[in-house]
Amino acid sequence: MRLLYLYPEEWTGRRAREAHTLSTCAALAREGVDVTLVTAGGLQEMHHHLQDVAGEKEVPGLELVALSRSLGLVRSTAVFKHHFQKWQARQARFDWAYIIHLKAAAMLKKMRAPYAYEAHEIFDETPQKDAKRQLRLHELEQQAVTGATVRMATSAPLAAALSKRFALPNDFAIIPNAGLPPLDHVVGAPEGPFVYAGSISGWKGIDLMIHAVRDAQIPLKIVGGSAADWKRLGKQVDVSGVEWHPRVSLAELPQALAGARAGLIPTQPETPSGRYSCPMKLFDYARCGLPVISTALPSLQSLNIGSWCVQVPAATQDIWAEALRNFCYETEQAQAALAWSAEHTWTHRAELLIATFRVRR
Repeated sequence: MRLLYLYPEEWTGRRAREAHTLSTCAALAREGVDVTLVTAGGLQEMHHHLQDVAGEKEVPGLELVALSRSLGLVRSTAVFKHHFQKWQARQARFDWAYIIHLKAAAMLKKMRAPYAYEAHEIFDETPQKDAKRQLRLHELEQQAVTGATVRMATSAPLAAALSKRFALPNDFAIIPNAGLPPLDHVVGAPEGPFVYAGSISGWKGIDLMIHAVRDAQIPLKIVGGSAADWKRLGKQVDVSGVEWHPRVSLAELPQALAGARAGLIPTQPETPSGRYSCPMKLFDYARCGLPVISTALPSLQSLNIGSWCVQVPAATQDIWAEALRNFCYETEQAQAALAWSAEHTWTHRAELLIATFRVRR
């Protein structure tokens, strides 16, 4: 099987969607798929990022291609589309194309291969500056979803919501996120701080988490962002007493999580990006044997999680503080998290994807 993964953005090596994309591509290649990942630049960053997520800068069967979207001082999707279509015309036929970006769908019109669209959220729920932009976003998402030969979603509630919004039969394949294989030991400790590892963007619920641990009088450690990000956050919420460390690589994450009693996922489900998110940090915590406390997100319904993941029924400060106060670290729950992560690896995800492509073709 030859597969084109079209990602029309420059690669930074810092975004969760980049880690998701690169991990998916590497896992598919290791399962025998001939994968070509095409981006709008950042080839050096991709190779460094591949070392982080896959343990090596080159994975047999995975080709990385960077095409510019710049013309002089102008940066445009149209420029990238022009370069992509010229590049694509010189390639042997692909069996499948794979996209997560809405604008990528229109770029595939001249291809002779079907494409698979993977939904992580409902973009149309994100408010735009004006009605014209909102309509354009709706049209792009409708085109991407309805034109796909294979529709995939990271959770069943997301699939149901997209089917209803675009008047489609609910024929989505449910392919959740995944993670690296589990460590051979747990890294947590019953008296350690709670820990959060990931982006410190607003919709992630960072302020909610900080206020809740302060109410519960329990220590908190945050691993994520840069010094500039942390300074910016400090202007928005009181971060005094919070232990902070900048973002680390996946290889360094187990050490950064060591000694914590539980990993936190305080995502705000009322935000468009948060409502249907399938948080990758869940898999990072679980593979380290960390129990988890998470807002009750719709995506968790599709993950067969056990009691090692406490689901907080509402993203409010009082309810989160109560959950933190009531949490008790148990070694059995830590081991259960490890066992669960062994069944939710990128390799397992690649197997699901390959089976889906073969059935839906």
